[in-house]
Amino acid sequence: MTDSLLELRQTLGKFATGITVVTCCAADGRACGITANSFSSVSLEPPLVLWNIAKSSNSLQAYLEATHFAIHVLNDQQEAISRHFAKTDHKAFDRIQYRMSDEQVPILEAGLARLDCRTERVIDAGDHHIIIGEVLRHEAYDGAPLMYYNGNYARF
Repeated sequence: MTDSLLELRQTLGKFATGITVVTCCAADGRACGITANSFSSVSLEPPLVLWNIAKSSNSLQAYLEATHFAIHVLNDQQEAISRHFAKTDHKAFDRIQYRMSDEQVPILEAGLARLDCRTERVIDAGDHHIIIGEVLRHEAYDGAPLMYYNGNYARF
Protein backbone atom coordinates (compact mmCIF):
# COMPACT_ATOMS: atom_id res chain seq x y z
CA MET A 1 0.00 0.00 0.00
CA THR A 2 1.43 3.37 -0.97
CA ASP A 3 1.99 6.09 1.63
CA SER A 4 -0.86 8.21 0.24
CA LEU A 5 -3.29 5.26 0.38
CA LEU A 6 -2.19 4.46 3.92
CA GLU A 7 -2.75 8.10 4.90
CA LEU A 8 -6.22 8.06 3.29
CA ARG A 9 -7.08 4.84 5.15
CA GLN A 10 -5.95 6.42 8.44
CA THR A 11 -8.04 9.53 7.71
CA LEU A 12 -11.13 7.45 6.92
CA GLY A 13 -10.52 5.51 10.15
CA LYS A 14 -11.38 8.67 12.11
CA PHE A 15 -15.04 7.99 11.31
CA ALA A 16 -16.42 5.68 14.01
CA THR A 17 -18.70 2.96 12.63
CA GLY A 18 -20.77 0.11 13.90
CA ILE A 19 -19.83 -3.40 12.85
CA THR A 20 -21.98 -5.85 10.95
CA VAL A 21 -21.68 -9.39 9.67
CA VAL A 22 -23.38 -9.97 6.33
CA THR A 23 -24.43 -13.54 5.55
CA CYS A 24 -25.66 -15.34 2.44
CA CYS A 25 -25.53 -18.78 0.87
CA ALA A 26 -23.18 -19.58 -2.00
CA ALA A 27 -24.51 -21.33 -5.10
CA ASP A 28 -23.21 -24.65 -3.73
CA GLY A 29 -25.30 -24.13 -0.55
CA ARG A 30 -22.41 -23.29 1.75
CA ALA A 31 -23.02 -20.57 4.33
CA CYS A 32 -20.96 -17.38 3.87
CA GLY A 33 -20.31 -14.55 6.32
CA ILE A 34 -18.19 -11.42 6.13
CA THR A 35 -17.50 -8.63 8.60
CA ALA A 36 -18.42 -5.22 7.17
CA ASN A 37 -18.46 -1.74 8.65
CA SER A 38 -19.65 -0.19 5.39
CA PHE A 39 -23.36 -0.61 6.17
CA SER A 40 -25.72 2.32 5.63
CA SER A 41 -29.40 3.10 5.35
CA VAL A 42 -30.40 4.33 1.88
CA SER A 43 -34.18 4.85 1.93
CA LEU A 44 -37.24 4.27 4.10
CA GLU A 45 -39.67 4.27 1.14
CA PRO A 46 -38.87 1.80 -0.28
CA PRO A 47 -36.82 0.30 2.58
CA LEU A 48 -33.27 0.05 1.18
CA VAL A 49 -29.86 -0.47 2.79
CA LEU A 50 -26.37 -0.88 1.36
CA TRP A 51 -22.99 -2.34 2.18
CA ASN A 52 -19.71 -2.70 0.29
CA ILE A 53 -17.60 -5.75 -0.53
CA ALA A 54 -14.03 -5.68 -1.80
CA LYS A 55 -13.44 -7.13 -5.24
CA SER A 56 -10.53 -9.04 -3.67
CA SER A 57 -12.82 -10.89 -1.21
CA ASN A 58 -12.68 -14.67 -1.57
CA SER A 59 -16.46 -14.79 -1.08
CA LEU A 60 -17.21 -12.07 -3.64
CA GLN A 61 -18.90 -14.38 -6.15
CA ALA A 62 -21.27 -15.77 -3.51
CA TYR A 63 -22.49 -12.26 -2.62
CA LEU A 64 -22.74 -11.12 -6.23
CA GLU A 65 -24.89 -14.16 -7.07
CA ALA A 66 -26.98 -14.18 -3.87
CA THR A 67 -30.62 -13.19 -4.27
CA HIS A 68 -30.94 -12.67 -0.49
CA PHE A 69 -28.66 -11.75 2.40
CA ALA A 70 -28.88 -10.75 6.06
CA ILE A 71 -27.11 -7.90 7.83
CA HIS A 72 -26.42 -8.53 11.53
CA VAL A 73 -25.54 -5.45 13.62
CA LEU A 74 -23.17 -6.68 16.33
CA ASN A 75 -23.35 -5.85 20.01
CA ASP A 76 -20.38 -5.08 22.27
CA GLN A 77 -20.12 -8.74 23.31
CA GLN A 78 -19.59 -10.02 19.75
CA GLU A 79 -16.02 -8.97 18.96
CA ALA A 80 -15.04 -12.66 18.55
CA ILE A 81 -17.73 -13.09 15.85
CA SER A 82 -16.51 -9.95 14.08
CA ARG A 83 -12.92 -11.21 14.14
CA HIS A 84 -14.02 -14.67 12.98
CA PHE A 85 -15.75 -13.36 9.86
CA ALA A 86 -12.98 -10.82 9.17
CA LYS A 87 -10.68 -13.76 8.33
CA THR A 88 -9.96 -14.57 4.71
CA ASP A 89 -12.16 -17.69 4.74
CA HIS A 90 -15.62 -16.15 5.02
CA LYS A 91 -17.20 -19.57 4.57
CA ALA A 92 -15.95 -20.73 7.96
CA PHE A 93 -19.04 -21.24 10.10
CA ASP A 94 -17.27 -23.68 12.44
CA ARG A 95 -18.30 -23.08 16.05
CA ILE A 96 -20.77 -20.35 14.97
CA GLN A 97 -24.40 -20.95 15.89
CA TYR A 98 -26.91 -20.09 13.18
CA ARG A 99 -30.17 -21.15 11.62
CA MET A 100 -31.39 -20.88 8.02
CA SER A 101 -34.09 -18.36 7.07
CA ASP A 102 -36.97 -19.16 4.72
CA GLU A 103 -34.80 -17.71 1.93
CA GLN A 104 -31.92 -20.04 2.88
CA VAL A 105 -29.77 -17.31 4.41
CA PRO A 106 -27.70 -18.09 7.54
CA ILE A 107 -29.11 -16.16 10.51
CA LEU A 108 -26.82 -15.49 13.47
CA GLU A 109 -28.29 -15.43 16.95
CA ALA A 110 -28.29 -12.37 19.22
CA GLY A 111 -26.79 -9.03 18.22
CA LEU A 112 -28.36 -5.56 18.20
CA ALA A 113 -30.35 -5.83 15.00
CA ARG A 114 -30.90 -7.92 11.89
CA LEU A 115 -32.15 -6.95 8.46
CA ASP A 116 -33.24 -9.68 6.04
CA CYS A 117 -32.80 -8.37 2.51
CA ARG A 118 -33.42 -9.17 -1.14
CA THR A 119 -30.63 -8.03 -3.44
CA GLU A 120 -31.95 -4.99 -5.29
CA ARG A 121 -28.86 -3.84 -7.18
CA VAL A 122 -25.08 -4.26 -7.36
CA ILE A 123 -22.98 -1.26 -8.38
CA ASP A 124 -19.36 -1.52 -9.52
CA ALA A 125 -17.40 1.15 -7.62
CA GLY A 126 -13.61 1.24 -7.76
CA ASP A 127 -12.06 -1.66 -5.85
CA HIS A 128 -15.44 -2.56 -4.27
CA HIS A 129 -19.00 -3.42 -5.23
CA ILE A 130 -21.90 -1.63 -3.53
CA ILE A 131 -24.70 -4.06 -2.76
CA ILE A 132 -28.12 -2.51 -2.23
CA GLY A 133 -30.80 -4.60 -0.59
CA GLU A 134 -34.53 -4.21 -0.08
CA VAL A 135 -35.36 -4.85 3.58
CA LEU A 136 -37.94 -7.64 3.80
CA ARG A 137 -37.89 -8.11 7.59
CA HIS A 138 -36.07 -6.50 10.49
CA GLU A 139 -35.59 -7.03 14.21
CA ALA A 140 -33.95 -4.89 16.90
CA TYR A 141 -32.74 -5.84 20.38
CA ASP A 142 -31.44 -4.03 23.46
CA GLY A 143 -27.73 -3.67 24.08
CA ALA A 144 -24.68 -1.59 23.29
CA PRO A 145 -22.98 -1.50 19.88
CA LEU A 146 -19.60 -2.90 18.92
CA MET A 147 -17.75 -0.05 17.23
CA TYR A 148 -14.68 0.38 15.03
CA TYR A 149 -12.55 3.50 15.31
CA ASN A 150 -9.04 4.41 14.24
CA GLY A 151 -8.23 0.81 13.26
CA ASN A 152 -9.39 -0.73 16.54
CA TYR A 153 -12.50 -2.11 18.19
CA ALA A 154 -14.23 0.34 20.49
CA ARG A 155 -17.26 0.40 22.75
CA PHE A 156 -19.62 3.10 24.02
